[in-house]
Amino acid sequence: MNNEQKTENYFLMVGRLLPYKRFDLAIETFNRLKLPLKIIGEGPEIKRLKKRANSNIEFLGWLPDEKLTDYYSRARAFIFPQEEDFGIVPLEAMAAGTPVIAFKAGGALETVKENKTGIFFEQESTESLIKAIENFQRMEKEFDSTVIHNHVLKFNKEIFKEKIEKFIEKVYN
Repeated sequence: MNNEQKTENYFLMVGRLLPYKRFDLAIETFNRLKLPLKIIGEGPEIKRLKKRANSNIEFLGWLPDEKLTDYYSRARAFIFPQEEDFGIVPLEAMAAGTPVIAFKAGGALETVKENKTGIFFEQESTESLIKAIENFQRMEKEFDSTVIHNHVLKFNKEIFKEKIEKFIEKVYN
């Protein structure tokens, strides 16, 4: 990955530990790949997920924003295996210059640009996610943290507000 920040050898997931967020899918995948995965978040699934995780998977619990941003910025990639209407955490990861490996559905289709800011996988399955991670590893150096960061600026609240105001002005004139 082309960036000024120091990337470390781990993948990252962030969120509330709920069944539909598919932490189980990521844990199964990373157990098989034996790659390091850090999970930030809390929730009712924590005990069940910890039981399934091998030693390459680390649970960090809840972290304050400044620590969370640091983890985003040092991760090799952010894992987003679920379908969400929008999904703010991939944007947070990309704002830190980190590429996203996302399930190809829902809001990720609007926010992740394939092979520019991340990679998609087609099915919510271990095999599909493994293929995406292997694909990411082959092209990891092609991802540019500045390009990734700049991509998410269009989702900035102020820019969005400005676009809405221009649109309304155009409609009424």
